Amino acid sequence: YQRRVRGAAGFVVDIALFPIDTIKTRMQSKQGLRSLGLSDLHKLRGVGAAAVGSMPGSALFFLTYEHTKRLYPGQHMLASSLGEITACLVRVPTEVVKQRVQAKLAGSSWSGLRQVLKQSGVRGLYVGYGTTVMREIPFAAIQYPLWEAMRAKYNPEGSGFKSGICGSVAGAIAGALTTPIDVVKTRLMTSTSNESVIEVIKQLSYEGVPAFFRGLTARIGWLSIGGFVYLGTYQTVLEIMS
Repeated sequence: YQRRVRGAAGFVVDIALFPIDTIKTRMQSKQGLRSLGLSDLHKLRGVGAAAVGSMPGSALFFLTYEHTKRLYPGQHMLASSLGEITACLVRVPTEVVKQRVQAKLAGSSWSGLRQVLKQSGVRGLYVGYGTTVMREIPFAAIQYPLWEAMRAKYNPEGSGFKSGICGSVAGAIAGALTTPIDVVKTRLMTSTSNESVIEVIKQLSYEGVPAFFRGLTARIGWLSIGGFVYLGTYQTVLEIMS
């Protein structure tokens, strides 16, 4: 029951904030915001891929997170890191398809999937897996220990609302600090020439330091709102179940 509710919370966040995610992806991709219209936002291009991976990805994360915390009490950084590594097995393939559609490299999630499989096979669905894990581990290692510390200090009574506020602040801080890795990941996933991580970093270096922080505002906004809903729901479920 807990995993279903947490998975549903992740699903709601991913779908509700999808337009912000689209803006972030377009800002970080080579295509940029050129030709981004309102139709790209209200038609939710690529939302199908996001929907497929959202609930199982969230459920896998919290299943691993809670299990690791039981085995190693107090090891929030380890638990969150292992949770992200596991969840990425589901998230990365759907993220590859979703971002290709958001960057207008494919017309729909289905055509994006066929395009990736045709060009690179199943391996193509895991382009950027290593970079995604490299982003998610420091992100989770910052967000969850910070959230746990903040709710222990400011939310000893276990309020779902206060937990959401703590999650919002933690998500914004972690998101800002990991934006450069997120930009590299987006470039890899939206590349049409199978660029390597080193090639992407060199290209961004040529574009200047600000290139590594493209989409920063959108990413902070998305993760702060998402952190409020996601971790606020998580705390509320814990309250109900206890």
